[in-house]
Amino acid sequence: MYLTVKQQVKQLSKEDYRNIRRLSHIAKNLANEAIYNVRQYYFSEGKYLNFEKNYALLKGSRNYKILNSNMAQQILKEVDGMFQSFFALLELAKKGKYPFKAVKLPKYLPKDGFTTLIIGFLRLKGKQLTIPYSQSYRKAAKSP
Repeated sequence: MYLTVKQQVKQLSKEDYRNIRRLSHIAKNLANEAIYNVRQYYFSEGKYLNFEKNYALLKGSRNYKILNSNMAQQILKEVDGMFQSFFALLELAKKGKYPFKAVKLPKYLPKDGFTTLIIGFLRLKGKQLTIPYSQSYRKAAKSP
């Protein structure tokens, strides 16, 4: 049984390609928002902002609402994993088991960049991929 399957999608229509590209850019924006929240919390409180608290802060975000909720939560979980790794390395460095110079706070993704979309429930109709969109994205895509 596969836990994750990475698939390169071929023969997309121009519209599907544009939609996936837009969603990937919006996902990058959400990731940067999540990174910002965790970094600022760490700078002000000296503690780790966990997934649940970050989710509570971001569920009203425009970027979160535009993405399908499963995609958005996966982005937040990726950011959470990045910071869990950072804090684990920080603890090891404090114990002298890892060099402090090698411990780096996760950085923001490039402003004009993209990030990987994680689609939890893949739907296929024959050989046609059905991309899950949120209601907000559908409304935004219909308006000029």
